[in-house]
Amino acid sequence: MSRVAGWVVLVLALVVSYRPAEAAQAKKAQAQKAQVQQTQVAVLRPEGRQADALRRVLTQELGKKGRGREVLPAKKVDAEVKRIRGGPKTDAQRQALAKKLGADVLIVASVKGTKRWDVEVRAYSGKDGTLLAEERWDVRTNRAFPDVRRELEPKLGAALNEGSEQRLPPAAVTPPTPVSEPEVAPPAPIAEAPRPAAVKPQPSKPTAKKEEPPVKSEPKAASLRDLDGPILEAVLSGQALFRRFNFTGNNADTLPDYNLNSAAAASLSVVYFPLSHFTDGMVHNLGIVARGSRAIGLSTRLPNGDTYGTTAQLLEGGLRFRLPLRWMEVSVGALYGTHTFAVDLPPESTFALPDVDYRFAHVELGLRKALTERWAIAARVGYQHVMSAGELSSDDYLPELSGFGLDGELAVEFALTRMLGLRLGGEMRRYAFTADAAQGAPVFADGAKDLYFSGQLGVFLRL
Repeated sequence: MSRVAGWVVLVLALVVSYRPAEAAQAKKAQAQKAQVQQTQVAVLRPEGRQADALRRVLTQELGKKGRGREVLPAKKVDAEVKRIRGGPKTDAQRQALAKKLGADVLIVASVKGTKRWDVEVRAYSGKDGTLLAEERWDVRTNRAFPDVRRELEPKLGAALNEGSEQRLPPAAVTPPTPVSEPEVAPPAPIAEAPRPAAVKPQPSKPTAKKEEPPVKSEPKAASLRDLDGPILEAVLSGQALFRRFNFTGNNADTLPDYNLNSAAAASLSVVYFPLSHFTDGMVHNLGIVARGSRAIGLSTRLPNGDTYGTTAQLLEGGLRFRLPLRWMEVSVGALYGTHTFAVDLPPESTFALPDVDYRFAHVELGLRKALTERWAIAARVGYQHVMSAGELSSDDYLPELSGFGLDGELAVEFALTRMLGLRLGGEMRRYAFTADAAQGAPVFADGAKDLYFSGQLGVFLRL
């Protein structure tokens, strides 16, 4: 009897000693289960001008505390979306994206319209990429989206819960649940010490390790990048050209002026960002710019009635760096250019009108702001450091010449499609020169002013 009583006391002591450990393991299992059951939601960047504002509202509402959801970081989501050419459009693409992100639900949204905004929000299952729910709102233009914020959870909450339920079966097979099986072994420790068999928990560890390699293999995927702004911009325009040239200072009243009231011209401007093919870093915003214009069928009639052919053209080329900001695009440029205006006068002509051939270094600042999905406004200002002026800086006119130029452009754009649109605007250039002659020295004139203005109507292409 004493031996039996000893065995009973031993068993009771073992049972009592295992209860705290069992309670601790049960608490840990419950915490892990609660963490696993947290719904992982990926909010993709919406389409439309107000994409950032709408994404912020969706992230805040879906990730509120107490709703059992966790919204994945936007940078992580965007990085994976960039690897999919054109974005996830099919169920298979959405399924693959959700697998890489570890997401249970994908949220795809868009905001369109001008006077009122048409907001569309779709929830897709991360398990198979199929549509769980879709909702639309016709709201006033308010970046806080109060209607969407108020009705998002009532309308899409059930669909998001459904997405998390679809994820639960695979979660039940994960290593944390099998860990509780070895706990059944302690009630029978009487003489079978080998029975706990530490070999049983070990298979769960290799299974967890086998899931790690897919995570490492994700960075190997590579595809086209989603860049900020187009790679190629081209504008072809027809122009109406005007010019006013006159001398200033001494003898200016006796010297002729030149007034061009109207002339037809054509212009072409091209900006290309070649580094966009190789990188999506800041350097991909460095581009090559070239533009030019030339008058068509231009001639000049002198006071005696004679008419002579006239050449008017502008050529510029250099580098441009664009900086896409949240509300507008800012660009800076450094160019070299020539601006020519020449009348084919015969050698025996006594008409005192010099041909000009300005050679200058040009720096400029540009702005472009999208007003709506179709309308945009663009502006540019620049400064030209004139290094030579052709015949105007010769010994016959202003040999000791120094001067500068200013230019400005303002245009309105209307998009016909995603790539094509119309552009209407105007451009002005003004050159001012002085003759740096010694005081009292005879001069042809003290200086000169040359003003150009052109109205433009053209077509733009963005790729």
